[in-house]
Amino acid sequence: MPGTTSPWRVSDVVAYDRMRETAVSVFALLQEASHRDELATVRRDVLTVDAYDRAAVAALQARLDRRVRDLSVDA
Repeated sequence: MPGTTSPWRVSDVVAYDRMRETAVSVFALLQEASHRDELATVRRDVLTVDAYDRAAVAALQARLDRRVRDLSVDA
């Protein structure tokens, strides 16, 4: 419909894309560390997060960032 706005703002798309990129890093680190159960859980969480819910995306991003730090220290 002309004249309506999108429910997504550009910054929402960027935040969502950043979260997905971080998830790929977490997937790789978990695979390397043989954390198969956690890998499945994180994958499910990434695939089911509501991309229109900025708070949910930000919370998952924070969780993934923490996990990257934890796994990187262990390596």
